[in-house]
Amino acid sequence: MTALLAVNVPRPLDNFPLLRSTSAREVRDAFARIYAKPALVMSPRSGGLNAVMNNCRLQCVELAFGAFGAEVGLDFPTSGVVAQLFPLQGKGRITFGATTSIEVEPGAGCLISSDAPHRIDYSAEYAHLVLRVDARVLAEKLRSMMDAPLDQPLRIETQRISNGPAARMLQHYLPLLIETVSQNDPPFPDGWIAQTEQLLLTFLLYGYRHNYSHVLDQLASDVTPREVRLAEEYIEANTERAITLDELAEAAGTNTFGLFRAFRTFRGYSPLTFLAQARQKGAGLRK
Repeated sequence: MTALLAVNVPRPLDNFPLLRSTSAREVRDAFARIYAKPALVMSPRSGGLNAVMNNCRLQCVELAFGAFGAEVGLDFPTSGVVAQLFPLQGKGRITFGATTSIEVEPGAGCLISSDAPHRIDYSAEYAHLVLRVDARVLAEKLRSMMDAPLDQPLRIETQRISNGPAARMLQHYLPLLIETVSQNDPPFPDGWIAQTEQLLLTFLLYGYRHNYSHVLDQLASDVTPREVRLAEEYIEANTERAITLDELAEAAGTNTFGLFRAFRTFRGYSPLTFLAQARQKGAGLRK
């Protein structure tokens, strides 16, 4: 089980409202605009809906908050979107296939495949954050990381939140990202969006098992202190402009997650931290 996800804002992403409604039809229509249109089933024990849905789209990644105030079930068709659920309170159950289901609650979320219909049942007090990525974008990111075409489609099965290094990094990073976008209004800087999305895509591809995981595992294990130093030198030479993680990894002759993990292993901080420190040092020297 992973650590409890805590976000230090009263209600995440409230500056990106999608829906405030007691209507089942409006809930279905809201989902249709951002994900896939579900059938909605109310529990006989439930009172009326009191749905709150927030949705922040960066460029190819979406961050969302949802709470429904009632026991509900949502039957979703195939979406074409990989969705990571991070429960904040309450309990839920995700059912896919004929008999398989996964229980979700705070500290125990789930990644939902893009190519399988599924049902989600929520308790009345349930609330969650969701990270959504178009499966085609994720496949293109994988192709870029491998620097080779995919010989078969990327397949990520529905699965519980992993406790591997990349998944834990995502668990730690997401609250900071949610707080940042919840406390600031768009437009956000293009360079920041690009760098943020590349990091999220990298965490997803390394954090969850799929049919190319063995290839990425090998790539990540090949990074040495030499590549870390090459990345540091590239940062120091380019402190006055935006640098993406993909660009940094290319300059170091390696891959994004392997470089990120190597910084943590050999330096004790991330490449983004080193970039911020280098910029601060450079600004001090120019005064």
